[in-house]
Amino acid sequence: MYLGIDISELKDKKAYHTAKEISQQPDVWVESIKNMSKKSNEIKQFKENFLKEDNLRIILTGAGTSAFAGEICAPYLSEFLQMPVEAIATTDIVGTPAKYLYKNRPTVLISFARSGNSPESVAAVDLVNKYVDNVYQIVITCNKDGHLAKNSINDDKNLVILMPDACNDEGFAMTSSVTTMILNCIGIFKIEHIDAYLKDVIKLSTSVDNFIEKNINHILDLAKEYVERIIYLGLGSLKGMSRESALKLLELTSGIVNANYDTPLGFRHGPKSVVNDKTITIFYLSNNPYSRLYDVDLINEMSKQRKKDKILLVGCNIDNDLKELVNDFVEIEDLCFSEDNEVFLALQQLIFGQIFSFYKSLVLGITPDNPCPTGEVNKVVKGVIIHECCMQEVLGYGK
Repeated sequence: MYLGIDISELKDKKAYHTAKEISQQPDVWVESIKNMSKKSNEIKQFKENFLKEDNLRIILTGAGTSAFAGEICAPYLSEFLQMPVEAIATTDIVGTPAKYLYKNRPTVLISFARSGNSPESVAAVDLVNKYVDNVYQIVITCNKDGHLAKNSINDDKNLVILMPDACNDEGFAMTSSVTTMILNCIGIFKIEHIDAYLKDVIKLSTSVDNFIEKNINHILDLAKEYVERIIYLGLGSLKGMSRESALKLLELTSGIVNANYDTPLGFRHGPKSVVNDKTITIFYLSNNPYSRLYDVDLINEMSKQRKKDKILLVGCNIDNDLKELVNDFVEIEDLCFSEDNEVFLALQQLIFGQIFSFYKSLVLGITPDNPCPTGEVNKVVKGVIIHECCMQEVLGYGK
């Protein structure tokens, strides 16, 4: 049984792989960080090498969900390293390379990739290697046989970090793959204290197991409510998590539910126009006391303006005053982490988003393992043409 549904029923509904992969996350998180610990000396040396560079750029990249992994990690890593860490999608690098690549600046390119075979991901790595003079490449991938893993030979300029085989999701939507890659990305920069980091991940995993068991019926009830529009709101890393949650809902409902994302501050600047009587606004509450003030401000505002639309809170330490302002809430255990708090909180909230999207898919009669059987959208994107000859003209390499 996964997510409260018998395996035979899951297979009949073509939902088995997605349910299994959502449920397995606590286990594969711990396994992956144990694997990382075994190569800690190699990772530590690699990190020391690139951090010595002057005027260094760190770019987190990927396509789709893999790009959003970068958006989740970048705010935390920028604060932790006290230097800019940029999240730039491979689709942006390939589409407008001259806008993003600087030939003379040392660059660390950290690629997130479930399959490692997406055309833009392969092309982005190729572009950066050809155009930028000094490149360090880290590939975080779930597929040891993918193009990125096979073509990134471990040396002083290349590092491959493989996720457990189970993370190479068989379901359409990325679930265990993305969360495990996020934890490993943070782990690179925690490698000097990998044992302490592993203990925190074990603590997180136990909490998520308990969260799933405790909340699946509540989340199923939420998914049964009829809505046409769902908005996710969050600040910092929770903005990237909101974007990923919106994508999960779009993917698993085959676009039937119109899902979008923003920040509590940005939502007022026009996007709030989307709210109608068939909308749920989901707040991913920040644990940062300063940031939460802005969450609460918008909750107060929307509560007063609310007609038939609904407000849902997902977060830790939701006080009674807030609960009275909204239609419903899902509480997450406060694990009292310090500096890792935001990313760990974001992962806990994404588990909610994944389960909610999964149940909403089933409620709508869609098959979560393959929500678009007619093929307009694919697990590994198809139909992309990489215009290599034009890239050479734009960037001037190879001359």
